[in-house]
Amino acid sequence: MNVLKRAYLYDTRKKGKSLTLFLLFVLITLFLTVSFYVLGAAQTAAANLRETVGASFSLHGKPMEFSKETADYAMQLVPVFQKDIDLIADNSGIKAYNARQTTTTAAGSFILPSGMPSGAIAANTSSAWNQDFTSGILVLAEGRHITGGDQYAALVSRELAEENELQVGGGLLFKDSAITVEIVGIYESDAGMEFDTDTIFIDHDTFWTLTGSAAGSYSGRVDFFVTDPARLKNVMEQVRQDVPLQWEDYELSDDAAGYDAIAYQLSAIGRLTTVLIISVVAVSMIVLFLMLAMRIRGRIHEVGVLLAVGVSKRHIITQFVVETTAILLLTLLLSCPVGCFVIMLVGASLRDMVGAVSVDFPIWKLFLQYGIETFVVIAGVMIAAYPVFRLHPKEILSKMS
Repeated sequence: MNVLKRAYLYDTRKKGKSLTLFLLFVLITLFLTVSFYVLGAAQTAAANLRETVGASFSLHGKPMEFSKETADYAMQLVPVFQKDIDLIADNSGIKAYNARQTTTTAAGSFILPSGMPSGAIAANTSSAWNQDFTSGILVLAEGRHITGGDQYAALVSRELAEENELQVGGGLLFKDSAITVEIVGIYESDAGMEFDTDTIFIDHDTFWTLTGSAAGSYSGRVDFFVTDPARLKNVMEQVRQDVPLQWEDYELSDDAAGYDAIAYQLSAIGRLTTVLIISVVAVSMIVLFLMLAMRIRGRIHEVGVLLAVGVSKRHIITQFVVETTAILLLTLLLSCPVGCFVIMLVGASLRDMVGAVSVDFPIWKLFLQYGIETFVVIAGVMIAAYPVFRLHPKEILSKMS
């Protein structure tokens, strides 16, 4: 009788033992599939949260000189130039930047909400990345944000727009200047925050024209936003090494307060999930090995008989491997659709608990898990069988008696 036939007869005749092993395989397989999915979901959620919270670093010049005009002192900083900003922005770890510079100017064809004759203007490369907007102090109510391609564009407060009966598409004329800027958006401020609604956000071309500054130079600071907050320090160090700036004239400062507040929680989630996976794998392997060991050691009588009739140890071990592998393959055929269904349910539950978590679980990962399971089961059978088959036939027969 060949190996395959003996394996088939044993699995079909010992229905109780086969069913017990089948259910154990199903439980372990589904548990591992869900655990690896949860691990992927936790990693994805952490990455999404890091990107949402964000982190940045700022570049600005050091004080250059002081000048006295009447009773006021004006501090001038070493300017930052566009060519240097472009070199820094080329770093693969940086996803966006926003150059900021501010001044005051007199109102012209409009009235400021405070009634003052002049107010603050804030030039931005991209107003969407301005700290007041990213922090939630301000929100865009109408229109769009100022972008790097804009010329003579403005973003005004709801109060200024209502005071002057202005809307998106209208124009503002500044005093002592022939510049008319187009209103591309209207912002609103959080009622619980104090914000100067006289502030008008403009593009840099408008700023340079209004102030008579040289185009391509920035008197304020430039914020660079990194793709992964966890790499903020590394990106800053790389920028220092790669960009040929006279760094003694400039300062780099990081802003990762939001990320730092959640970094520990993210790290704890990662450690907890990893410990969970290791525990699941370890417990599964121990239970599986004990089950296989009990299954094989309970068959010493059968092994002795087969050896007595001339069946080699190699063929007997092959029979045990085929018996167990056949049950495992049936398990995997059932677990594939059931596992995908369970993953859908778990994914829906995770989205309800922690928000939008979308994790793909490619079929190749499932097959990789199944392949590793098959290898572990075969190795487990051979390890569990070793104490039996290292005995001589006489020792086996003595145990039978």
